[in-house]
Amino acid sequence: MKRTKSRQGCSRAIRARVAAGCAALCITVLPAAAQDLDVAALIADIDQRSGQYRQLTEILQGADSTRALAAFDVMLQTGDPTMRETAIAAAMTATDERLRARALWETLALKDSLTLRIDTDDLDDDAREALDGWVGAVSTWAITARNPETQCLNLNGVGDCNIAYHLSVSGLTVDMIYTSRINGSFALTSEGILVGEVTNPKSKTVYPTTIQMR
Repeated sequence: MKRTKSRQGCSRAIRARVAAGCAALCITVLPAAAQDLDVAALIADIDQRSGQYRQLTEILQGADSTRALAAFDVMLQTGDPTMRETAIAAAMTATDERLRARALWETLALKDSLTLRIDTDDLDDDAREALDGWVGAVSTWAITARNPETQCLNLNGVGDCNIAYHLSVSGLTVDMIYTSRINGSFALTSEGILVGEVTNPKSKTVYPTTIQMR
């Protein structure tokens, strides 16, 4: 009797170990299969979306300006951040100047601050020292208010456009005024880069400058 019970107990232990092994194997295998299915579905979704974005970009940068402007409006109205970013990025280098102007304003209006990068390649030591004593090669200016109606960004104060401290957008050009501190004028290139120059009002020194767009 004792041998029988011992054999039965041994048999149960073996079956338990086998069952545990099978369970572990199933746990290991099933997620892999599920993962394969998820990856396949993900790739299909990526292909579909990339095709959609490519079609929309082609419309934005196409020759039909009316259709491009309509596409820009629709993409922004979706409220989708990725769609908005795609629309603005594509429009910045579009063939239609009206569309590029829209994209320029939208890009600047989304910013919390403005970063200027002054080209220092041609400056001698004295000029570089003077620049560092002024605003430096890289300077950041806070945007404190946005006025879409007048396309004006305040660099100090809130409410309506601050004439003494603001950034104004007109088509593809941008003017900067920060009374007694810095003045600037910029234009959007066909490559989507905002380049121009800034002036030190006190020394009247002019520096070639780029506004960082991203």
